[in-house]
Amino acid sequence: MKFFVRISVIFLMFLLAACTTDDNQIQFRAMTNFEGGDTVVLDMDLKNVISQGITIPSKRQCDGGKFVFEFKGEKGKYYKIFYQNESYKFSEKDELSYENFYGSWDDVDVEFKKIEKTGKVRDSVRIVGNPRDERKYYGSNYDGNPFSAERVNQLVRHIDRDTLWSRLVREQAVTNNVTYERNLRLNALYMIKEQMHKGNDNQRWKRNPRVGCYSFMLVICDENALSLIPDCVKNIGKTGSDGNFINPYSYFAKNTIEGVEVYYGDRILKTRAVITPEYGLYFDDMMSGSDDKLYAEALFEQFFNHPSDQFTLRNIPVIQDVVSDENPYTRSQYEANKTRFDSTELLYDHPVISSEPGKTVKIDELDGSLVLINPGNNDINNLRKESTGIKTRVGFTYGKFRGKIKFPVMLNEEHIWNGLTYAFWMLHQDSRPWNNRRPSKTGYVRKESVDPNPERVNDYYYSEIDIEIAKASKYWPKGYYFKQADSHVEDASLNDDVIFGCTNWDMACLDVPKFKSGVFRMPYGKKGEYEAMRWTPTTQAMTIRTPISNEVFKNDYYYYEIDWEPKSITWRLGPSPDNMQVVGYLTDEYSSIPDNQMLCIVTQEYHYSEWWAPVVFWQGLIPYNKTDIVGKVFEIVVE
Repeated sequence: MKFFVRISVIFLMFLLAACTTDDNQIQFRAMTNFEGGDTVVLDMDLKNVISQGITIPSKRQCDGGKFVFEFKGEKGKYYKIFYQNESYKFSEKDELSYENFYGSWDDVDVEFKKIEKTGKVRDSVRIVGNPRDERKYYGSNYDGNPFSAERVNQLVRHIDRDTLWSRLVREQAVTNNVTYERNLRLNALYMIKEQMHKGNDNQRWKRNPRVGCYSFMLVICDENALSLIPDCVKNIGKTGSDGNFINPYSYFAKNTIEGVEVYYGDRILKTRAVITPEYGLYFDDMMSGSDDKLYAEALFEQFFNHPSDQFTLRNIPVIQDVVSDENPYTRSQYEANKTRFDSTELLYDHPVISSEPGKTVKIDELDGSLVLINPGNNDINNLRKESTGIKTRVGFTYGKFRGKIKFPVMLNEEHIWNGLTYAFWMLHQDSRPWNNRRPSKTGYVRKESVDPNPERVNDYYYSEIDIEIAKASKYWPKGYYFKQADSHVEDASLNDDVIFGCTNWDMACLDVPKFKSGVFRMPYGKKGEYEAMRWTPTTQAMTIRTPISNEVFKNDYYYYEIDWEPKSITWRLGPSPDNMQVVGYLTDEYSSIPDNQMLCIVTQEYHYSEWWAPVVFWQGLIPYNKTDIVGKVFEIVVE
């Protein structure tokens, strides 16, 4: 007997009901060691997952750290249990279904097991990272903290004693305008990172389990049928003749084999990742080596970006808070400062980042939140517009990423901008080949490319999905609209709106059927649409601008969400997880959706006004903040 019911999260309960009919006497019972009804709800245990990866369940969640399954078996037959993430997958009919997150036994070389006697069969399975045992996710098998002070210092001494190596480090230090000691550390850290990715250990954290719902599939067959099942289905670590893996769910949906029976578990698993600062905040302290306990446990670390020197601020030499109860920056002051200083008095500089770990990000001892600080200025001879941020240390592919965040009020009562761009965004976890995006048929444009006729590469790592909030116009410059009639004129400086920018860095990939540049519209639902923009055909990102009220920032916190699915991205905003409004949406018809593993980042950055054309307020006319500008991150949930 052979049957198959195509699973979807929506119809999964109908499927489960079908698995216990009179015609199906084996009663494939799933997760019998966990209580609950049709759905077992179990958050991921994120303790010590930085180097070990995520397992569901963990040993802290149940004895043995595995789900137990039971069914009625017949002596002499063979069986195998598979699992698949149902929330973030391609249809089993889709040619990309082999990318779905599915697995079986930890050891892929254990194929079908023989039933030794008729009666109840009891077995167990856990969900792990890199379940297909793919070699590209392998690396070194290290114990403890690879960036410990002892290990870093040992390598620094080794480089310093090597005459040729140390000479190259000195030359590099001069070129990069850093001290020799600092560059020694940078070289040591680089070497350690490179060594981490070379070896024969399955680094399961490089392909972590996905969040959402999981189904479980039991395949039973006789010996003759077993011989007809391809090796790459019996052993999910093997590939087919085309070099691709074969999803067992897809295979048994498409192929009827005499003597093969397929059943689905009577329960599903629902899991999510709740990322909080409870295990501390990690600092990659280049000068002293990182803390062993924080390296192993902390789920957040300070984010150090690389400020762009694309433009120059040409900033007025004024220290004053824009948003202030006592002395706010007024519109008349903004206008007066346009002509108050001559070119010799302006400060020609760029935004900066902290050079001291832990100075601009901290954990609040009272409420346990992460505190983001844009430091105030009190020295007219050392003025800085300093950005700040944090990032997660656990990577995921797909999920509904929702941040509970208190960003500072952005505009004052006269709608003047404080100069900051708030961002809740996602970035590729690593730039090495193990984390490359899906190969492109037409090629990706490299992130750094500004060439109007750029080289395109088929394999590339860069991925980024953004929520960026700044004071800007909801419209784009006139010349980018398809019709002059579509262009608009507004004075955005006079309203209390800020712009919620939704951006997908698709690297100008032309694989999608409706790739466009300039301003274009994408449908949403039955009647809605979103206006999107790509500056040129080779611009690596497209953006949707949606106005929201500055009043959002006057709440104790708000929720910001990026819902990243294999074929679409949805951006949301709301006062609570069950009260979110959609502010942006796109599908893989218009933009290539990333499929590699990404981290989540929260930043409060000083950006150039030129990035948000047409310019509403010039960054150079915004004073240097006098007091600290403080934001908070309470948690990030991925579900």
